Amino acid sequence: MTAISADALTTVDDVKELLGIASGVTTKDNLITRNINYATRIILNYTGRDSFKSTDYTEYYDGIGGNQLVLRHYPIITFTSVGYKTGGGNVGTYIDLDSIDYFTDDNAGIVKSLIALTSGFNDWRVVYTAGYANVPDDVAEACARMAAYMTENGTAGTNIKKKLEGQRSVEYFDTSAGGGASLIDSLGLDDILAPYCDVRISGDN
Repeated sequence: MTAISADALTTVDDVKELLGIASGVTTKDNLITRNINYATRIILNYTGRDSFKSTDYTEYYDGIGGNQLVLRHYPIITFTSVGYKTGGGNVGTYIDLDSIDYFTDDNAGIVKSLIALTSGFNDWRVVYTAGYANVPDDVAEACARMAAYMTENGTAGTNIKKKLEGQRSVEYFDTSAGGGASLIDSLGLDDILAPYCDVRISGDN
């Protein structure tokens, strides 16, 4: 039995509800779990994030002489410290700045310092918690819909638009490489996920 990923963006029960499968029916649970893990990874890759869930980070940044650091993860839930390195090479120690010497833009994930962030390799250490206490509802719904689609239709692309299966008419999305559309685009989830996409460039703006 496949274990659901720690970063999973939806639940087996939510996917089952979309598929019309009663919660007590477990015959497709393993397949649904695999597809949730797969859909989660697709969404994380698409948005450029490691996780949407609350995660603790200790990260090191090169100073470039400006006065701000754009953190790799956001939004900030709890900010612990920003410290500068004393000593050369990789043997230096870090001394934390006084909290009155900087402030944070929690939504954007930016540390703005009142003093210059001196340049040098890994000169700055930042300790913080970022992500969401709960996966945003629209992201969770996007993942559930993608996993439900893959459970019913598989993950392979197809150029077939519609076919009859007994009394049922089934319409497929064109997700083949030749079609030029990703699964996210084909399912109409790009507008939902776009606000969570960002290119993080650390340094002075």
